[in-house]
Amino acid sequence: MKLVVTGASGFLGREVCLAALRRGHDVLALGGARAPTIPGVVRARAFDLCDEAALEALVLEEFPHAVVHCAALPTIETCLAEPERANKLNTGVPKKLAQLCFHLGAKLVHMSTDNVFDGVAGAYQPTDRPAPLNLYGETKAAAEVEVLRFGREHAAVLRTSPIIGNSPDGDRGLHERLFAAWKTGRPTLLFTDEIRQPVEVTNLADVAVELCERANLTGLFHWAGCDALSRHEIGLRVARHFGLDAEALVRPIARADVPSAASRPRDLSLRLHPLAGKLRTPAQSFDEQLAALRVPRGSEEWYERQTGRKVVRRLEKGVDF
Repeated sequence: MKLVVTGASGFLGREVCLAALRRGHDVLALGGARAPTIPGVVRARAFDLCDEAALEALVLEEFPHAVVHCAALPTIETCLAEPERANKLNTGVPKKLAQLCFHLGAKLVHMSTDNVFDGVAGAYQPTDRPAPLNLYGETKAAAEVEVLRFGREHAAVLRTSPIIGNSPDGDRGLHERLFAAWKTGRPTLLFTDEIRQPVEVTNLADVAVELCERANLTGLFHWAGCDALSRHEIGLRVARHFGLDAEALVRPIARADVPSAASRPRDLSLRLHPLAGKLRTPAQSFDEQLAALRVPRGSEEWYERQTGRKVVRRLEKGVDF
């Protein structure tokens, strides 16, 4: 199968490319300002997705069997800083891709977010009505409507959660950002009443590629890990997993103590059915996710001082981890 992967320079996009290669597919990896460098990927390009004419020419030339769209302005802060670009990249590009994939009869897997919900109810089902609290959620919710309007028979929209996992530079995964904060010597304040449902990056990438392979799975789906946890509990469990002093590194705080937290969704837990009952790729418990984590690159000396444990890297698929 020929796949085009957008956002391939990003954390998830890179892993989608690797997952596709593991499953024997031909991959064209599209980055942003620079062509992504991914082990085993021989076709990679820098590309401006917001150039509609160029995007149309590329997709028509490639004639892919499927497109996995991972590119986005991915945070509340980046969308507020660049609202015009947020609307173009997060809403306009998915709409164009849906139109093109419908024209070609290709599958589109569009990555969306739990931030389309307001976080009041929690345990959201795919059929629940979006009610975003911020521009990021608004642009992603609008994209879902456009993708399904143009590609209901050819598209899968996959809402997902904060991503945990190992990145090449040690700075993109949830636990890696915690390590970066801990190294400053100050404890991390984490909400006890803000609920998230982390997903491990390779697991999510496998699901995205499996959706490309399964023509019968179209529409709107949720995917995350099995466990919904407070941000405080996530931090404690990550620290304990690595043998660190969790109580010294992670401090509890309530949303009521931070006035700006009112604009953040409280409980973004997701129900994974019906997708969880249809995929070969299983959802993971948080313990299974923790077992895959490594000490982030650049944190080795700090970690060894804290624990007395030696960090040993190993070679995986030509990449030193």
